[in-house]
Amino acid sequence: MKNKIAIIVIVFSAICQAQSFKGSFDLKISQESNNGNQHIETVSYFFGEEKTAIIMHAGGNQPDLRLVFNPADSIISGLFEMNGKKGGYILPMNEKYWPTMKYALGEKDVLSNSEVNYTENKKEINGYNTKEVSCSNDKMEATFWIAEEIELSLTQVMAYQFVGSGKEGEDIKMLADCGIMKLALNTNLFDKQRNSNIVLEIENFSTEIDSEVFNTNDYELSDMRKPK
Repeated sequence: MKNKIAIIVIVFSAICQAQSFKGSFDLKISQESNNGNQHIETVSYFFGEEKTAIIMHAGGNQPDLRLVFNPADSIISGLFEMNGKKGGYILPMNEKYWPTMKYALGEKDVLSNSEVNYTENKKEINGYNTKEVSCSNDKMEATFWIAEEIELSLTQVMAYQFVGSGKEGEDIKMLADCGIMKLALNTNLFDKQRNSNIVLEIENFSTEIDSEVFNTNDYELSDMRKPK
């Protein structure tokens, strides 16, 4: 019992330290394959004092999925509304159900596997002065425009999307191997394995967060922590 309590305290402390950034923004993900097909999706992020939430906007007739990360209780709540009904699930916050958790926690031995390759290029994006970073390996070629004053990394941001048993998060490892320790406001990436171009754009920064985004009341949730 003592060991379980200690693990929860360590996880909570690590997340609080890693997420010194407080506020919200949208991440726009555009992917274009070599045959010209394009797919665009948006994920909204909310970093609060005690909890983090993301909203994965499905589009069309599909419901949005809201994930609320509650380190104090060591749980992740998945919430959605369909046909007027509020449902979802509760997952334990561990590497089985969140395989990229170590990246979201900002563990230094995970995020700094290589030296950052800065170029001499600089430009302003959304009011922030950014520097260009390039990265190339056998899986991808990428250019990142880094805002060094934002205490959050692109690797951490992307790691919140890989919730669910069986999601390995190899794409996150590729980012971590580039040594990107700060937030990239604009990323251009060529995925050599999928032969596709991916553009990541962060926009709509705000220091205001509606606390309702962390609310899980009135939802009928299946508790995946309960033994079958």
